[in-house]
Amino acid sequence: MRRTLVTGGLLALFAALLANFGGALGLDEVRSALLGAAIGATLGLVPGNDSSYARVVGFVVGFGLAWIGYALRAGVLPDTGSGRGIAAFLVIIILTGICAATMGWMPLWSGLLGVAAIAGAYEFAFGLDPTAFTSQSVTAATTVLLAASVGFLVGAVGAAFVGEEGDHGRSAAEALGIGASSHTGENAGVQILDKPAEA
Repeated sequence: MRRTLVTGGLLALFAALLANFGGALGLDEVRSALLGAAIGATLGLVPGNDSSYARVVGFVVGFGLAWIGYALRAGVLPDTGSGRGIAAFLVIIILTGICAATMGWMPLWSGLLGVAAIAGAYEFAFGLDPTAFTSQSVTAATTVLLAASVGFLVGAVGAAFVGEEGDHGRSAAEALGIGASSHTGENAGVQILDKPAEA
């Protein structure tokens, strides 16, 4: 209960500040800022024993691959359904290969969040004017990344209260990747499956 109240309250406050003062902070697209805050909080809140560094790296890798996908669509691929399909396939398959190469250290879901972040922030503007990729994509990327970083910190604070709910306890230091964790980079789902059954 406390985790829900603290995290939700902080996110609500942050969202209100973005909506009112986002322009003064240089965040030209408030919609993208709110999207980034939500995705960043999700990145920090998802329960599991994978490293916070691995989550952030996965997010950045997915974000970067999706941005390259837009670059391909703007300069190389045709602006048709097949061009969009090829770009989407390449982004996801390369991301999957990178995650597989890390042997579970970098979770696929965090990379997909990165893809969703840039897609949600930029797809609409790209559809209106693909030729403005250089300027508009940078604006969308910086806005959503800044908001996601703050959202991630809010999520990490909320994760510090998970233990009081009795399910997946992590300290704030562990949520931010500062403290030592009792598990390596394997994600929680794999560890549960690998755990031997009790007699």
